[in-house]
Amino acid sequence: MEQKTAAVAEQGERTRRSRLSFYHANSKGAGTAVQFELRMNRGDEQRYDCCFLDIAHQKTVAAQGEGGRVPATFDWSRKATVKLDFADICEMLTVLEGRREHMGNGQNGIYHETASASTLVSLKKNAEAGGYLLGVSRKRRDGEQLFKGHILLSEAESVGLRCALQTTAFVLAFGISLGLSQAPQ
Repeated sequence: MEQKTAAVAEQGERTRRSRLSFYHANSKGAGTAVQFELRMNRGDEQRYDCCFLDIAHQKTVAAQGEGGRVPATFDWSRKATVKLDFADICEMLTVLEGRREHMGNGQNGIYHETASASTLVSLKKNAEAGGYLLGVSRKRRDGEQLFKGHILLSEAESVGLRCALQTTAFVLAFGISLGLSQAPQ
């Protein structure tokens, strides 16, 4: 019985850790955070497996409080979310693997369109700053800017993201659940 409980706890831990996050807060409150979350559907769902990219602006700066240091926060309620499929992940990998300078095959990035808005996702090598610049811009159909943000990922962060996206591409291509489909909703 104890072994079964340990296995269930281990399974729960794997399902909770399905996000890769990068938090870049600064003392001016102008930082950005980005999260990548692999979403595997349960067998009864009709949607396809994907990876969500969430990006948010910094909301508060870190401060010293009565109970100690209070970390910076990010405005996840006003985040931009982009649903990335296999082809989008592969576009990102061409940049992270050094095959192209930027995503989009000669464009400024890759475009996603919905009935109400269009979103541009860009990723490009930034040799000057030593990393990769990931950006998301979303506009309403009438041209009103809904969200615009970017984050500079260091070379080390970019290596980690590349490895995670390579695995994500494999999982999306072959439907290997890795135990993520059992995550409670």
